[in-house]
Amino acid sequence: MRTILFSCLLLITFASFAFADDKQNSKAWYGVMDIGVREFRFRIEPIPNATEASAYQLVSLDEGQQVFKLDRFELDDSKLAFELKVTKASYSGELSEKGLLSKGKWKQSGAEFDLIFKRNDPASETKPEEVWSGTLNILLQKLTLRLRVYRNADGSERCFVDSVSQRAGGFKAKRVIEGNDWKIDIVGLQSTFKGTMNGDKSEVKGNWLQGGQSIGLTFKPEKGLVEVPIAGPKRPQTPKSPFPYQVEEVSFINTMDGVQLAGTLTLPKTEKPCSAVILISGSGPQDRDETILDHKPFWVLADHLAKKGIAVLRFDDRGTSKSTGDFSKATSEDFAKDVESAFEFLSKDSRIAKNKIGLMGHSEGGLIAPMVASKRSDVAFVILLAGTGVNGKEIILSQGELILKAEGVQDTSALKMQRNTQLAIIDAVLDSPKDSSKDTIVEKAMANMSSHLSKEEFNEPKLKPAIAAGVEQMNSPWFRFFLTYEPRISLSKVKCPLLALNGQKDTQVDPRLNLPAIKSSLEQSGNRSFELVELPNLNHLFQTCTTGGLSEYQSIEETFAPIALDKISEWLKSNAF
Repeated sequence: MRTILFSCLLLITFASFAFADDKQNSKAWYGVMDIGVREFRFRIEPIPNATEASAYQLVSLDEGQQVFKLDRFELDDSKLAFELKVTKASYSGELSEKGLLSKGKWKQSGAEFDLIFKRNDPASETKPEEVWSGTLNILLQKLTLRLRVYRNADGSERCFVDSVSQRAGGFKAKRVIEGNDWKIDIVGLQSTFKGTMNGDKSEVKGNWLQGGQSIGLTFKPEKGLVEVPIAGPKRPQTPKSPFPYQVEEVSFINTMDGVQLAGTLTLPKTEKPCSAVILISGSGPQDRDETILDHKPFWVLADHLAKKGIAVLRFDDRGTSKSTGDFSKATSEDFAKDVESAFEFLSKDSRIAKNKIGLMGHSEGGLIAPMVASKRSDVAFVILLAGTGVNGKEIILSQGELILKAEGVQDTSALKMQRNTQLAIIDAVLDSPKDSSKDTIVEKAMANMSSHLSKEEFNEPKLKPAIAAGVEQMNSPWFRFFLTYEPRISLSKVKCPLLALNGQKDTQVDPRLNLPAIKSSLEQSGNRSFELVELPNLNHLFQTCTTGGLSEYQSIEETFAPIALDKISEWLKSNAF
């Protein structure tokens, strides 16, 4: 489920910094993209052992060396161009006379940034003059931060802060040193560090200030002043071949919108038609595995269920990976039509029992599944994984408070500021026509904000960037629909068996807010064949967790708790066979 955070400690929207230490051949390209408050470093290189000469991949060095296979790569005497569908990004640049430099534009989701690629070895790029690291202790969490300092030719410095634990790097920083006192401002994180260096210059001890909180932090120099590559995370549950079931690449068409959807069908090895479930992903452009931070929960689910004798269809969201269409213009209603197309596709497969096809949706998918089931009497069952029972406005306000608390924020003034900021933006968006300009909505949100704060509290230069970022995200077709849609509309029409699972420590879809609402809606329909379960110590991704905070998602090796997997398969045994 999407989140709107403005005063949260270290947002986890990206992955971590890591420096490339391997030598690249002459076909590799290296570039740095400045997006204002942050810089991203990229490497473009041939895919190792690929049979096609045009098979290239992008390595995002400031996203934990995350690797993306390029859907298109073009290189000739005058141009370097590529496309990355999974992030809806593309690049096109003109080559210099010697063909060693490409100057062009990176385009993504309506925005574009200058980006120059150089044909060279990234390991030969400038190393930082200084590297300092320290650990923030937030309740039971430990977040490692790193400061990199580079020297320009004129003696000035360029600084960057990386959140190593959260795999988020390249945030621009400004360091001011007066005697032994340090002050570091990080605009992109709305944070400041203030500290004092000791006599032997072995540490700088001080406080990290963010979101109304002051947390002790000590920076110490890293040995050798060279970044150490971050090892890839362990994901022991990700399935590995050989598999005791069939795995088929499939595609089907949503004829209503002209969208072709690509996916994977896992089939038990059985001679008679079997039950089947369609997996529906959460919000944001998701691939068929619902990949997040190297976790592949839908792949884990499909593997578990196929071994239990249940077929599973999972597919890339429209406009994502191998599926066509425009994700940015779609709402939950459009995604529901894609699911209906998946249902029609399965119902025509002779290996699938036509009266035993059901839906399983995670997060937003738990909102979409009842939409489809409320219209079709042939849906055999529905499973909601962290599904919603209240409208999006209530969800966002609940998220804002719970996520901050899970990250250690207890200050009531900070929590109040979070809620007021979200309300100001939500109300401004909903009170404005769809064709209103961003500036108009921002001004309306700022006016809303001023009504909540005193003159001393209303700091326009500080508040406006956060307000503008929130408006940019919420003033989209998806968000406008989500904020006002009432799940009870479809839930109250669902007649088939339904299982709703929520993690006790879910901070994105609070079980205490949503499960009672789901129950009430189902009872209105006269449906008595449902079960609602709050699973202990699980978060929004159904991982066994400590706090439920978003910053835990990456560090937890478990992708999907066995207690949740077993509950799903046991319930299906009683309701889908």
